[in-house]
Amino acid sequence: MNSIFHDGQLAVQKKAGEEDIAIQRIPMLAASLHPRSIAFIEHQVLAFAGSEDANEAIWLSLLVGERGFIVIPSVEEIKFDLTKVTSTTDDIFFTNIVTKPTVGLLFHEAARRARYRAWGEATKTDNEISVAIKMGYPSCPKHIQREEIEVPAKIKDTLNTTFEKGSSLGASEKKWISTTHTFFISTQTKKGDIEASHRGGDPGFIEILENGQLRVPDYLGNSMFSTLGNIYENPKAALLFVNYEKGETLQLSGTAALQFDQNSADDFYKSGETGRFWTFETKQWVRTVNHHKVNTEFIDFSPFNILSKK
Repeated sequence: MNSIFHDGQLAVQKKAGEEDIAIQRIPMLAASLHPRSIAFIEHQVLAFAGSEDANEAIWLSLLVGERGFIVIPSVEEIKFDLTKVTSTTDDIFFTNIVTKPTVGLLFHEAARRARYRAWGEATKTDNEISVAIKMGYPSCPKHIQREEIEVPAKIKDTLNTTFEKGSSLGASEKKWISTTHTFFISTQTKKGDIEASHRGGDPGFIEILENGQLRVPDYLGNSMFSTLGNIYENPKAALLFVNYEKGETLQLSGTAALQFDQNSADDFYKSGETGRFWTFETKQWVRTVNHHKVNTEFIDFSPFNILSKK
């Protein structure tokens, strides 16, 4: 078996019966960035970054910047120009990477339904973050809702950012989650690598259970099971919800667990016939008000979304 997949990925691939498909995806993976990804990444105004705090909890953060705030000197390095970052720099990400340099990155352009994942080791100076890349690959574009997002003239100094924190979700946070169509997830391998990815669906695709846990369907994807494979061997996870119009983010840090063989008629339909779900238990959350300012326009939902087809 090819060692490019870790034990958790291999176990989930086998459970799903998608081992042969996963092997076909191996050429997508590289121990650096793909040269053709450079122009795409440098064009982005958003970067999603997973990190680990001093207590070993992981978090997922959003960095917003002027076009050009991401620079790629080579396929082995990504740099972020902090002088061009327009979102708050008081986010936990900037503290975490000083002592825990491992980061997971996602570059997600909703308007083009395109995304690229990478992870590596970060080094921070006063005006720059440099990430030495350990792995990079394009990711499945399904279930991305099209949305135009542009950054206006630099406004970081006028954000007046405030933070709300808690350990269990309140009514306002639950309403946000239950009505969202998109969120982002960060997970960690058993050996400590952090990855970031995306999940999307029609509003209501995330269930909030009576015990407060979230339950999310696992739709068909690229069959490599990077996210589910990580959860299989390490339950730590982080979720990020973004309201671009209000300029707010909701970060959740906690633990996740997999649910296979959920084959009731309702679950089989809601999972897109995979019978797979995962749950998330919130341990800590941070709601950031005035996190960023962008111009945004929603275009349409993904044609692959499940609930819209019922």
